[in-house]
Amino acid sequence: MVYFSIESFAKFLISILFLFSLISCGSAPIDDGKPVIYVPVTTEEISTLIYIPKLKMDRKEQLVPYVADVNPYLKRQGSVRSDSVELFIQAKRALKSNDFGRAQTILTELTDTNKRLSGPWVMLGDIAVEKNKLDLAEQHFSKAILINKNNVNAYLRLANVKRMQGDFSKAKNTYADALSLWKDFPEAHLNLGVLYDVYLNDNIKAQKHIEAYQFLTDGDNNEVAQWLLEIQSRTGLPVELNVQKQGLPSKPVS
Repeated sequence: MVYFSIESFAKFLISILFLFSLISCGSAPIDDGKPVIYVPVTTEEISTLIYIPKLKMDRKEQLVPYVADVNPYLKRQGSVRSDSVELFIQAKRALKSNDFGRAQTILTELTDTNKRLSGPWVMLGDIAVEKNKLDLAEQHFSKAILINKNNVNAYLRLANVKRMQGDFSKAKNTYADALSLWKDFPEAHLNLGVLYDVYLNDNIKAQKHIEAYQFLTDGDNNEVAQWLLEIQSRTGLPVELNVQKQGLPSKPVS
């Protein structure tokens, strides 16, 4: 039987999402200075399975190639000043070197001078998580969402914080909010798999979301593939999303 630590998954997810941590403009600057706490739009105990990719067949009973939705956060809504981009790059370098103090100083300057950017607030939240200041991280990720409601990375980070705080219901609903914006968000499916399997003891939903992650990433993660096999051994259910997006023969999950 194969087990995976939440810490290893967190590091894995951060390495993927860090590439998308900047920059999209919000609808309006936020400058009242008050703490912001995001309240999930999803409040009912709905099934997150509504966001699982659905395969379709044509009239000849041939699989229709699956076309994943585009990340709404990558749809730029405006230009970003070159000095802001340079500051953000400096902050990323400082954070990569574990120089949290310098990174925080640069990011604070950036949030003061350009209040329409949500990416710096996400990075400030990451720093707060590294320092185990989860309440502060929650505020920073919430601020990012308030500035740009399409910043799916902020929803994912915030949901992870709620999971770390033991608020599994809000974590699930926040993941669901991210998927309501981008139903093909691979890392949201992966984290829901973690939540359902490790914390909520719902093997079936865990399997479905891990299948979705593997499907949307073409099954390229062997560690997740092994985990999917282990979950499947508990559910006894076949893997349904075992084909690639273009309808080609599936990659093996082992």
